Amino acid sequence: MDKWDIYQKAIEKWGAESQFGMAQEEAAELIRAISKVLRGKESNIEEEIADVEIMLEQLRLMLDEVKIEKEKQRKLNRLEKLVIGSESCENAPS
Repeated sequence: MDKWDIYQKAIEKWGAESQFGMAQEEAAELIRAISKVLRGKESNIEEEIADVEIMLEQLRLMLDEVKIEKEKQRKLNRLEKLVIGSESCENAPS
């Protein structure tokens, strides 16, 4: 069974509402792990990233993946412009 089959079974077993709640919990745990890293404390950030990625993939199954990809590309394009803009400022003659 591949991961997408596992995700679909989880959604069927616990329901979409439960999986949305789980995604919310996992995102909160990642936020706490990031806060620990920023304070120089030990963190299980890798574990929390894995948990969030698993839940995000389940959300993709429950939502409109085409719309998600469209938004992702739009935001990547915006990030690219910001990065290129900052590079041109850094390389500009003084």
